[in-house]
Amino acid sequence: MQDNLSKKILIIRLGAIGDVVHSTIIAQAIKTTYPQHQVDFITASGICPILENNSYIDNVIPFDMKHKDNIFYLLKKGLELRKTKYDYIINLTNAARNFIMIYFANPKNVVKRNAQRVHAVDAFYNTACDALGELKKPEFLNLGVDEEIKNRFKQELSAFSPPIIILSPGGENDSQRQGRIWVDEYWKQLGNMLVEKYNASVLVIGSKAEAKNHQQYKEIKNSHIYSGELSLKETAALISLCDLFISGDSGPLHLADAVGAKTIAIMGSTHPRSSSAYSKNGAFIEPSASCRYCGQRKCRLLNEGEKFTPCMYSIKPESVMELADSILDK
Repeated sequence: MQDNLSKKILIIRLGAIGDVVHSTIIAQAIKTTYPQHQVDFITASGICPILENNSYIDNVIPFDMKHKDNIFYLLKKGLELRKTKYDYIINLTNAARNFIMIYFANPKNVVKRNAQRVHAVDAFYNTACDALGELKKPEFLNLGVDEEIKNRFKQELSAFSPPIIILSPGGENDSQRQGRIWVDEYWKQLGNMLVEKYNASVLVIGSKAEAKNHQQYKEIKNSHIYSGELSLKETAALISLCDLFISGDSGPLHLADAVGAKTIAIMGSTHPRSSSAYSKNGAFIEPSASCRYCGQRKCRLLNEGEKFTPCMYSIKPESVMELADSILDK
């Protein structure tokens, strides 16, 4: 164990949402073990709001991704960071922009991400240990939510029939991340099964880019479409109140896991060993297709214009419903 002198530590992870959420384990582990240390986090401006209620992070520093390739912006940002005189910068990607900022920030030590092939959260925890030695390992992620927003949603949801089940169908990146998007018709079938059996209120969430496509989920009885209407802070607060959250491998899945929701991950091309929800509240369902877990962004089995991969087609709504039953009936 290291001495008790206060250290200044900066974590760099500019995106994506799921990776940023996972990497908060570093701050959590450090502050749990050494509460006197200062732990700051620099990430994309659009992601910053979900870190603002994290009690393990002292300062959230925004990075303007519009200028990510502007050498003058990177130099300026690095010099701003230099003023804090960081003892450690924990750099979680190999992007050239990070190295430029780090060079001008001039920390005493630079630590790169641990390369062990384990769950992403474990890899980030091991990275923290690489920097500071043995640390207390948190059992679950604790992102924190805005309590004022949460209370507002509590009042809104009081008019809905329980259980509250949130579906996150995704779709914005379906052409770039094939094998993570479940079939539209399957989502509708699952939603109606949940309503029929539990009289559930089914909430659908998604980005502004997904909002138009998500209107089709109005075919689910007792559904409420929130896609395109919520900020990241609002999304986190709403998810924290649900009885069950269902999603593919996505940023919202990991956000849900980190605010304490019970989750089901519908896995396809990515392996649950590294990408499923981290906490004990997380369950996942595997595809039966022999090509599952290929790890590829593009499916070699899809023809031009096709959207849903064989691995995702192989997961039927009845199978997801069975897993949902095991959680909701407890």
